Amino acid sequence: MTRIPNSPKTKRIVAGAAALGVVASVTALTAPSASATVTSIAIAPAFSLGTHTYGTTCSYTVTVAVDDNSQTVYFFEEGQGPSGFAEAKPSNGVAKATWTPSSTKITYIYAIQPNATAQIRQPVDVGTGINLGSACVAI
Repeated sequence: MTRIPNSPKTKRIVAGAAALGVVASVTALTAPSASATVTSIAIAPAFSLGTHTYGTTCSYTVTVAVDDNSQTVYFFEEGQGPSGFAEAKPSNGVAKATWTPSSTKITYIYAIQPNATAQIRQPVDVGTGINLGSACVAI
């Protein structure tokens, strides 16, 4: 079979391939970039005594791992408004904040970055705290 460079069939194939290339290029340019995501969250309890893990007058370090160091991490207690209890700029894929539970009714701590497709939460068991300095009694 001999190719005829200026035949109508050849022109349609070339035009179709060019159009497909343009569509692929436009799609690549307009595709949304990957959103920032908090990938894990941990709360380091201080030395606690009592029936609960965390107490209302005691402070704890909340540590999150992220996949985007350029986006601030916002920390929230369950039911908290848009201000949250802290915000932190990550470094080397980690952001940290200090949390002092505001209520015994809190059951989750959340961490999120702007434009994230998902948020991550950590369940917490908060009791009334008695801060003894080096330890916390959470009853």
